[in-house]
Amino acid sequence: MNNFFELGWLKIMKIAMNRVVLLAVAFLFLSAAHANGVEIEQPGKTSVAAVSGQGQLLLVDTSYGRVSVIVLKGTHYEMGRQYGVLLGQQIAVITKAMDLSMVMGGEHSKEDLNRLVAALWEIMSPHVPDAFKDEIKGIVEGARESGAEISELDLIAPLVITNISDMNDKDSLLGGKSSLHPLLDEFAYTCSAFAVWGDRTVGGKLFSSRVLDWKPGTGTDRFKLITVYEPVDEIGNKGNAYMTAGYIGLIGATNGMNDKGITVSEIGSENAVEKLDGMPWTLMFRKVLEDSDSLDQAVEIIQAAENTIGYNFVIGDGDAENFGTQAWQPRAAEIEENGQYTVVMYDDDPVDRDAAWIDSSGNKVLVGGAPVQYGTPLKWAVLRADVAMSPEVRKTQTAGNGPGNADGGGNPLEVRSYRNRHRSQYDGLMALEAGGAFNNPYTGEPVFQATGETRLVDPETALEIASAAAMPDQNVLTIVYSATDLDFYVSWENSSGDEWQPAFKMPFLKLSLKGLLAKE
Repeated sequence: MNNFFELGWLKIMKIAMNRVVLLAVAFLFLSAAHANGVEIEQPGKTSVAAVSGQGQLLLVDTSYGRVSVIVLKGTHYEMGRQYGVLLGQQIAVITKAMDLSMVMGGEHSKEDLNRLVAALWEIMSPHVPDAFKDEIKGIVEGARESGAEISELDLIAPLVITNISDMNDKDSLLGGKSSLHPLLDEFAYTCSAFAVWGDRTVGGKLFSSRVLDWKPGTGTDRFKLITVYEPVDEIGNKGNAYMTAGYIGLIGATNGMNDKGITVSEIGSENAVEKLDGMPWTLMFRKVLEDSDSLDQAVEIIQAAENTIGYNFVIGDGDAENFGTQAWQPRAAEIEENGQYTVVMYDDDPVDRDAAWIDSSGNKVLVGGAPVQYGTPLKWAVLRADVAMSPEVRKTQTAGNGPGNADGGGNPLEVRSYRNRHRSQYDGLMALEAGGAFNNPYTGEPVFQATGETRLVDPETALEIASAAAMPDQNVLTIVYSATDLDFYVSWENSSGDEWQPAFKMPFLKLSLKGLLAKE
């Protein structure tokens, strides 16, 4: 009898050990497949810190401290007043502590900055909807109600400075307006973005990214903020609700997603054809989020806006409203601009397929009698860094060693920004499709090991591709939108410790736009 039980237990133990071994192998396989795996963090306790009218300030507990989330409801003026009451004291601290010395060298004063901002706003403000101007007034008045004194220029400064950061010829456009313009050369964005959906993703859902590479260690991460807008017009008509991740006092959107699943991402792309006479792009992004129910509407708003300087945009549409129905159609577009042209492209676009090295006249440069192709067309995906694909924009582009440079530029394939930030996103998506390996373009470390089998993009793999494209020494914010589900994953740099950490090395906080909208 004892022998029978002993044999039985031995058999059970053998089966159990085999299963443990199988689980261990599976774990090791997954670990290898995600060798540079990102960390996703669920939000901790969310508490209401303060209320103003219909607006409220929430604090979300995370492993690296509390993240502020402000939810605003009403007209733009009302939302502005709520923002000012709830955050006015912090805005006042920021405007005193965070001047341009944090982003550029040289001697300057607050008066220098105000003169520059006022001159630029005079040119740009005719293109800015009155609703945003009302919001700025509301913030100033709300801040005063909270006992804080700030000026409209304090809020306008980030709007105009972010719009000239990637300006190609600051001397020509800013000369005479301020003594600061020679110092602004240090102030530039170097970013990347992609969107993927359809047969490349789990459930066909749309995932998109926005990587913000900028001057690190400025301390802006101390003022990280997620803003949720629920706008209505003067007669009570509701606009789209939307979120944007950024910093206290920055009322423009450098990124964002609305409740229809529209997402916005930007990459600075210097171009010799540029001007100031247009709407700041961070306010244009807010207009896109507020007024767009579809990709087509988002594209129309961007096409209708007056161009300023060189930009590349990735606009996604997760079509959240129609998910689960036959009408569901997620998709995305990539848009390239200079001061004159706006070129819209979609997945597997002919312009992308035909992209080749050209000179400043738009003629193809031949090597060994053949054109040098550098396009990265993909079905069910779009992606961009700073190098333009469209000849209308590329021929005057200075970014990415473009033909608009005085020396005529060079081969796009040899440009570091193309290889590390543009091509790496393409290579990552192709590796998933083919079941191949994909290595980090900066370190050479494996991101995906070869499996021999097609893998579909999910939030984690989207974060891994975005993180691989991020500049290790400049990544200050990274966000991936799960636009069909209306979730987002965001991280900021960490400059509070002994050693600066890029955003992609920090935990990605997962939040739900629907969940934030449901909080009362």
